[in-house]
Amino acid sequence: MDGIVHGSAVQRDSIDVLDFHVPTAGAAAVPWQLPPGTRVFTGREHDHERLGFLLPTSGGANAAVAGVGPVVVGLHGPAGIGKTALAVRWLSDLRDRFPDGLLYARFDAGGPAHARNPDSVLAGFLLALGVAQHALPAEPERRIALYRALTADRALGVLLDDVGEVEQVMPLVPSGSRCVLVVTSRRPLSGLIEQGAWPHQVAALSLDHGMALFEGIAGPDRVHADLQTAAALVGLCGGRPLGIAVLAANAALHPAVPLADLAADLVQDPLDTLDREDDVVERAVTANYEGLPPLGQVLLRLIGVQPVSRFTLPILLALPVSSHEQPPPGRDVEIADEQRSDPASLSRSRRAAQVRRVLDDLVAARLLTHHPAGNPAATDDAVDPTGTAGPTWEIDAVTHHLARHLAETTDPEDVRLAALVRVVDLVLWPVLHAADLAVTPYRRRTPYPGTSVSRPGEAVAFADRAAALAWLERHVDTVAAYARALHAAGGHRRAWHLVDALWPLWLHRKHYTLRLELDALGLRAAHACGDEAAQAEMLTRIGLAQTSLHVFDEAVEALKAALGLRLTLRDRWGEADCRDALGLYHQAVGDIDHAGDQFRLAARQYQAVGALREQAVTNHNLGALYLDADQPHLAQVQLSRTVDEFAALPQPDEYNALRTRIDLARAHLGLRQYHDARALAVVAVDGMAQQANPLEHARALEVLADIAHATGDPAYPHRLADALALYESVNSPRADRVRKLLAATGTPAAAMSDGDRTAGDPQAQRP
Repeated sequence: MDGIVHGSAVQRDSIDVLDFHVPTAGAAAVPWQLPPGTRVFTGREHDHERLGFLLPTSGGANAAVAGVGPVVVGLHGPAGIGKTALAVRWLSDLRDRFPDGLLYARFDAGGPAHARNPDSVLAGFLLALGVAQHALPAEPERRIALYRALTADRALGVLLDDVGEVEQVMPLVPSGSRCVLVVTSRRPLSGLIEQGAWPHQVAALSLDHGMALFEGIAGPDRVHADLQTAAALVGLCGGRPLGIAVLAANAALHPAVPLADLAADLVQDPLDTLDREDDVVERAVTANYEGLPPLGQVLLRLIGVQPVSRFTLPILLALPVSSHEQPPPGRDVEIADEQRSDPASLSRSRRAAQVRRVLDDLVAARLLTHHPAGNPAATDDAVDPTGTAGPTWEIDAVTHHLARHLAETTDPEDVRLAALVRVVDLVLWPVLHAADLAVTPYRRRTPYPGTSVSRPGEAVAFADRAAALAWLERHVDTVAAYARALHAAGGHRRAWHLVDALWPLWLHRKHYTLRLELDALGLRAAHACGDEAAQAEMLTRIGLAQTSLHVFDEAVEALKAALGLRLTLRDRWGEADCRDALGLYHQAVGDIDHAGDQFRLAARQYQAVGALREQAVTNHNLGALYLDADQPHLAQVQLSRTVDEFAALPQPDEYNALRTRIDLARAHLGLRQYHDARALAVVAVDGMAQQANPLEHARALEVLADIAHATGDPAYPHRLADALALYESVNSPRADRVRKLLAATGTPAAAMSDGDRTAGDPQAQRP
């Protein structure tokens, strides 16, 4: 047959397979199978603009996309990102372009109907286009030919939703140039793109648009009653419209439940909080996971094991994604020396490239969010244990919860523990240990499990102690999270070491609430290891903290238990630590005599074991005790001698030397030697400001205030205000005294200085 065939005919490979198909049903209604759109739709203006460009215009402005075939658009993105809602809204807006109707089919890629045969979809389309049931061709090829013939001259829309593979699409592509086919899939369908389809990635909603969606469903009253929590809820959903919508519906259905409670539930158990009868959120995230290559699935599960939600590339490179990096069954988790310098058999550059490719897969599946280097989201509060401002990857709460569940049901316990150990050994511990050494180089330490963990030529060093303290302050929550996770997973010794290495932060910034929690964890970890020395160390710290908080019964109980362990171990240095701490306890409860006895015993024991710095610290405590006993002459003699002891140390301890000067200034003040007192206090104020220690800085300012009061200096209320601001910044009990003194001056509270505010808790103590 030559020439042009019009109407219901399709020519295939040769003339002998030419088929004429004439529908035998009567006139059929125009099909409009598009699902109903969502009532609340926001944040897709840019997508609409891009999709609109793909349509040929009457003036031929879009000649590049105007061809003889249909317009084919591929919307891709992870499950729950809003592909279907976007497609439905866009095609609804184009209804006038489709006078011959719109066909719709959903394939549920990865879901219960993932094996759905496109032949059955094609049969449904033919019936919708007017073909009688008895006239449907039996052979797939004939059905395809009939479908193409029927769509050749029609202006028809077709939406194929949640497609898993290009083979499902090809039989359903209409043939007419006035047709528009939209395909949604979780990954780009390369075979379809090769045939001329236009790919468009559907991205997550911004926070503003997510908030608009949440408000549109939950209602403005719910949102505006607690905007901050509403924003946090939206952020926890990772920009996925599905999760935001389900969460907003929960808020609307339970108006008596505060959003803060909903947020707490979401953090605790995201899948349960977002649960619906059809498990739609869990199925969406699971489908994204199942679509990953095997290495991507392993990496996501090991990310799920981690106790933080943001990761630098060094953390991700440390994860044991290949089988040879994971411990043999029944073996202790340990890292071989060659793995410390190269976490895999691949070269570091090849491994980084491999992991980056897998990360790209996770980002494409919306299982991770990538924050490039320099992005404010990556530097403001990102978890970056290396201290470098590189790119980070973030996992949202729902995905994190599911990834952790998958790891618990897929990977053995030792593999999950190895994922924690490698991150701690290769990334976190080297920096934490360096910070500890920079701030308190004189501390007694027990060896960390294994050998040195820093790579050759990459030793971690801080510019100064202030930089080390700043790193500790910024990353204390990360260290705490890994300590908890290690202890829960059976990595008790490493958990103890993480807690132990936080001592410099407790010393300078206090944080007593968090400190007591972690010291108690360290005590449990030490007990699990059967390490009595480690137990004694944590008990001593707990006793010191409780003394500072005036929880005296618990303080003395912990200190006596620590002393008993030290005596059993015949550890004279450790015994001296306990006696010094007991001296502080007795001083706090007003038992001056017993406090003095303990300080003198401790000083002699320190001297006997050659702990000269610790001896000087205890002598300072004894001098401060004389001040409490209203014996300024004895205090002046004792503290002057102690200043000389600190000056003679081979390794300076500027912090404790300054603390001694503060109390020596108090002694001079008690003797009315105001000039000497002021000179010492000014040096201490400047020094403690440089030490970034708000509590001791405040003590020095308080001494200056007392001197001003004694000498009639009008700067008195201003000194008090500065000291009060610092005391309040660390929740110190001393703030009460200063607040009362300031009130007595008639200075209004609004006149208070902001001071140097840092987070923390109360009271000075032995380091």
